[in-house]
Amino acid sequence: MLGDLTWRDLLPALIFMVAMLVLFWIFILRPAKQRQDDHQKLIYSLENGDKVITAGGIYGTVVRVYEKTVHLKVAEDVVMVMDRRAVRRRQVGEGE
Repeated sequence: MLGDLTWRDLLPALIFMVAMLVLFWIFILRPAKQRQDDHQKLIYSLENGDKVITAGGIYGTVVRVYEKTVHLKVAEDVVMVMDRRAVRRRQVGEGE
């Protein structure tokens, strides 16, 4: 039964598989890589005085930046030491 198949019979299935791989790359892999690159740029561009939000939802101001950690001032006389990767984004505005 399989001996009767030709390339012409298999071509639609092959085109479908290639199209699915291209769509997977466009909609899944590429945006994920872009988000990863953006986060990497963020954590390496942190400077003293930056207002940030961590992965845990903690709002703070960067006091010191080290190779692997960052010191965040979260309240008066309260400084937390966090992994740099825990910083998710910069605060956009005062109320946000």
